[in-house]
Amino acid sequence: MATRAVAWAASAACVVLAAVPSVGYAEDDPLSLTLSQNLRRDSNLLRSTNARSDTVSTTAVQGNFSKVYGRQAYRASARFARVRYDQFNQLDNDAKDLSASASSEFASNWIASLNASNTTSLNAPQDNPVNNRLLRNVRHYRNVGGTVQYGNGGTWAVLGTFDNNRQNYSEDLFQFQNSQQSSQGLRLIYNASDLLNFGVGPRWVRTKYPNNSTIREAKDKNLDFTVNWQVTGLSSLNALLSRRESEQGFNGRRVNAVTGSLGWGYTPRGRISYGVNLTRATNADRFQDAQAFTFINNNLRSVQNVALDTITTSLNLSASAPITGKVSTGLSYGFTRYEQNNARDRSVTTLVNTGQQVDFFNTNASSSSSNSRLQSLSWSTNYAAYRWLGVNCSLQFYKQSADVNRPRYNGHAVDCGANVTLDP
Repeated sequence: MATRAVAWAASAACVVLAAVPSVGYAEDDPLSLTLSQNLRRDSNLLRSTNARSDTVSTTAVQGNFSKVYGRQAYRASARFARVRYDQFNQLDNDAKDLSASASSEFASNWIASLNASNTTSLNAPQDNPVNNRLLRNVRHYRNVGGTVQYGNGGTWAVLGTFDNNRQNYSEDLFQFQNSQQSSQGLRLIYNASDLLNFGVGPRWVRTKYPNNSTIREAKDKNLDFTVNWQVTGLSSLNALLSRRESEQGFNGRRVNAVTGSLGWGYTPRGRISYGVNLTRATNADRFQDAQAFTFINNNLRSVQNVALDTITTSLNLSASAPITGKVSTGLSYGFTRYEQNNARDRSVTTLVNTGQQVDFFNTNASSSSSNSRLQSLSWSTNYAAYRWLGVNCSLQFYKQSADVNRPRYNGHAVDCGANVTLDP
């Protein structure tokens, strides 16, 4: 399998190089191209109580474009990956990740930006039903968003945001999770200094579930508080705290929650850099896709259902240091807590054979709660052999406790890869 993957990467490289022969020579060309090959050996690929191991090969081609022209900036990225499994080849898939953004300063005090993305990837086995981990369920995610800000460099600024996204699954069993979401926000920003600003403002989120008769629609009213602080040249802090009120389904049931995220990076004058990321979110928080902690191709924090009263809290700690000018190493710890409080007397499921949705009424209508924890410890080493060639290896240990939706499991994974970048 590894030999076939390397041969496929070499063929792809030849095709791409033939199509863009000037990439390696034009000094002012904003393009770059990266070819990568990765092999992962996982002792518990399906994340189940009865562990089964497998080797996964990921061969990818990625192109990047970045150009600043006057007061405008343009960026785009396209990544295509071929993912192949040694034992569980029914999970073989081709993934893609496309993104583009543009920003501009105009008039004397305005800034605007627009971004779009389109992602296709296999739903992780641990996000499938416990009795059907090998389901080949492909997730499609599309997003368009933007911002408009008045106030550039002054004490006060007003920021408007909008976002529209769609999430769809290929398998009938997951059609109840298909969703369409739109959000709009308005924020007042106070720039205390060039290094510190505070923001406050409302944000409205509306999520529709066209194939889910229990929820159908959820409306969220958020009051956001933000802080962005460049403490020193060595440390920065970014925080979002949101007070949320959600209205769910036809019965108008309301759920209150406090969500948000915090990121802190610190690089002292020594060799070690530190990072902290804390996130508390519900399923309506699409920022999980951008801020989820990923290590050796495993998403360590993913929501597995559309119960909007499920709170996912994640803490990720990391430390990295250069050993030499070409070798660096890092250590990461991740902790995720899933909390679910079911205070409704109706649940929803899907028939596997027909894909039709049917409602089942619980015999116990009282509230019930469930929680579980996922922990991981990871160590990685990177070797920049040349400016255009990099090699990396990682080792990860993980452990999940059980709840009503997730089984108890543990395991480890070894991940090694190499990448070649043509970047003038």
